[in-house]
Amino acid sequence: KGHPYDNARIESFHSLIKREMIYHEEYRTIDDVRVSVEWYVNWYNNERINSRTEWLQSA
Repeated sequence: KGHPYDNARIESFHSLIKREMIYHEEYRTIDDVRVSVEWYVNWYNNERINSRTEWLQSA
């Protein structure tokens, strides 16, 4: 069986999504969770990363 240190990047992402989203919401259905996770992944990939690098584009 795998260990968290085998895939540190995804474990770090799981920690972030829990801390920044999951623990702050109350979900009634699995569809509510799915929609929220899809939104978070889009936000994380397109806005959060850019705002942390002051909107600089990679070379």
